[in-house]
Amino acid sequence: MKVKGIIFKSIILSFVILLGCGRSNKNNSTINHIVILQNKPQEWADALKLGFSDGLMEAGYVEGTDYILMNRSATGDPLALSSIAKRIANDSRVSLIYTLGTQASQEMFTASKTKNILFGAVTDPVSAGFFKDNLDSPLGNISGTQDLWPYPAQFDLIESLIPNIKKIGTLYSSSEVNSQVSIGHIKSECSKRNIKLIERSVTSEQELSLALSAIINSEIDLFYIPADNVTQASSNFIIAQCNRKNIPVFTGISGIVEQGAIGTVGTNYYELGKVNAKQAASVIFNNKKASDIDVAIADVGDIYINEKACLNLNIAIPDSIKSKAFKIYK
Repeated sequence: MKVKGIIFKSIILSFVILLGCGRSNKNNSTINHIVILQNKPQEWADALKLGFSDGLMEAGYVEGTDYILMNRSATGDPLALSSIAKRIANDSRVSLIYTLGTQASQEMFTASKTKNILFGAVTDPVSAGFFKDNLDSPLGNISGTQDLWPYPAQFDLIESLIPNIKKIGTLYSSSEVNSQVSIGHIKSECSKRNIKLIERSVTSEQELSLALSAIINSEIDLFYIPADNVTQASSNFIIAQCNRKNIPVFTGISGIVEQGAIGTVGTNYYELGKVNAKQAASVIFNNKKASDIDVAIADVGDIYINEKACLNLNIAIPDSIKSKAFKIYK
């Protein structure tokens, strides 16, 4: 009897396993596929991605059961980015595309106007070509989050740390829409505060070293890394060169502050990714089109300070700043 019982249980177990395998295959063929597209690995983009996946999980959705997540990166190669975007556009399994930053979003939008696209951290969606005149007039099936830096608050922090600042230097890529927008805001704040801005544009990372050297030799009081992919990708080099001349570096990215910039009032990209996750849930699980969802704007930032960098540059951090700081890197 024991032998028969074991055989019977084995048959039942085998039958259950076969049923489970069949059900899994069926679900896998019909489950919603979400593609995350980024131009290259960057701290802010990786924070967006983590916030996005955590946001879906916190909302109760299970990866592998409710959706499948596919990550795609072009490693900074424009031709590869274009090729990947075209493949995604032609993939019938894809229910939603989450694009990180302006470049990846523009490339994906060029490849498809009909698939659901949610962008993360695009500085100016209108200038990027996703909307006609304003954020209420999408030119395709697209929406997402805007990460326009809080420039007035950033300059308030700069003046708190360097009270008598007279001259700021910056450089940026001439080919990036987000860079043009960022430089426009920096110019505006400098003009309001009677600060002279020394700026240079570059077309590639190869040109950056010479342009940076020229700016550093202009006797600037601070170097500002804008919302620009070329300068952000070279942030370690920029900080090292500025440190040789005792020039503080400022930016809008908390990860660059951790690397050695003195501080910022920056967007919390992890939390912004969670906002994108809520938008994605409306598309995937509530059958909304991306173009029916309002663009969310990150207009408030968190204060990040690098205490060690300030100490090395003899910059005193006011207690009022320390008490409000979201993060102080020691």
